[in-house]
Amino acid sequence: MKHEVQQADDARLRTLLCEARPTRELPPRFQESVWRRIETQEAAPIPTPSPFGWLQRWVERLLSPRFALASLTLLLVAGGVTGFTSSTGVAKQQAQARYLSAVAPNPLH
Repeated sequence: MKHEVQQADDARLRTLLCEARPTRELPPRFQESVWRRIETQEAAPIPTPSPFGWLQRWVERLLSPRFALASLTLLLVAGGVTGFTSSTGVAKQQAQARYLSAVAPNPLH
């Protein structure tokens, strides 16, 4: 019995849903405008790649708000590492010069 009631409810629900389904009409000349947009996109000139296009895309990506903080952090770390590696050579030379002046204070000519 419950099965029969459920089938009747399903049929009524199905007819109610079909009646309630909104039917929207397409705007006038819809298909024509769609084909016009497709033809415009196909006829658009293909940009020629520049020799430094990859660099421009990379810089644009780094300067985008999404990657700005990460880019700034990366550049600061790279600058710090570069400064540290270049200063260790100078510090080593100065230490060698101080050691030589401490061991042999009078230069031998």
